[in-house]
Amino acid sequence: NAASAGVALADRWLGASPYENPAFAPPKGFTLEATPLFQRVNRQDVVSVNRSTQQTVGYPDAAGGMLAYGAGRIGVALYAWQPVLRLEQLNYEFGPLATPGQMDQQALQRELRVGAAVSYPLNDALRVGVAGEFVRRDDSYETHEQSGSPSSGDRTLAFNGSGLGASVGVRYVKDAGQPWESELGAALHWQSSFDLNGTYQENLLAGDATTSVRATLESAFSGGVSGRVNVAPSTWVVAGLSSRSSEAWSGFGVWSDAALGFGLGLVWKDAELPYGFRFGLGRESSPGALETKSGLASVGFTYVSKGLALDLGVLHRNLARDGFPRSSDDRILGSVRIAF
Repeated sequence: NAASAGVALADRWLGASPYENPAFAPPKGFTLEATPLFQRVNRQDVVSVNRSTQQTVGYPDAAGGMLAYGAGRIGVALYAWQPVLRLEQLNYEFGPLATPGQMDQQALQRELRVGAAVSYPLNDALRVGVAGEFVRRDDSYETHEQSGSPSSGDRTLAFNGSGLGASVGVRYVKDAGQPWESELGAALHWQSSFDLNGTYQENLLAGDATTSVRATLESAFSGGVSGRVNVAPSTWVVAGLSSRSSEAWSGFGVWSDAALGFGLGLVWKDAELPYGFRFGLGRESSPGALETKSGLASVGFTYVSKGLALDLGVLHRNLARDGFPRSSDDRILGSVRIAF
């Protein structure tokens, strides 16, 4: 959501929302949250080696949403979110200046998780939670080439599949409501392996062809720990450490090694004022992937009035490919949370 984006995802395992830590403690009654987003991917690696490049300004989409209910000591949440979302479209000229070719490219990567989480306090400080999920993956890639080559034409690859996931999490609060109050959250997520099926289609000057494709996204684990501490009146420091096991796409011959990431954020929110601010920095590393590492920078704003909370988060992620200028993935998120 936008609150997490505002601190560069440093609080993602804290359990402030159920998306990655099911030990979420909703207030009594119902809580509804929705987070639309606007995403722009800036492919500087493509721009640096081609001419007259034009990129789509960006795309509106959704980051996630939830409906939670607190009844006594038990908390229940239904949620949906997209941990993988990348939308891009660009066109450019390539080849000789006298007779350039024209290329249009489109790409979509989307992973949707829909889950249900239940949490329960073991005592006044410690809360545990579990969740089960349905996971859906959809990818599509298109290239449309106009040139004098016999291999010019249209190429489309699209595939999808679904599987299951589960997570377990804990949340610990020390000295609640006191100076130097601190919170700690940790969670572990498992995703099953599942098959991906689709088609690869060519409509070229040299001829047409359609081929069925099949691959398996192997099972994987991810998890991490986040903490925050009240270091001054109305001021919180947030830190998080994340990891993911190696990821393999059997059938495509694509894999990446285990990934690591960390984030550090600052939150200022005076209890007597309706507004507050967030800032964050982070870094992610994924050896073996095409984009091996990225840096994160973010700012956020919050407004709270009784049972209504409005959050705005702006998250910049730079993307490094060896031998190319850094590209970027920029997102503007707005969250609306209503308690009733």
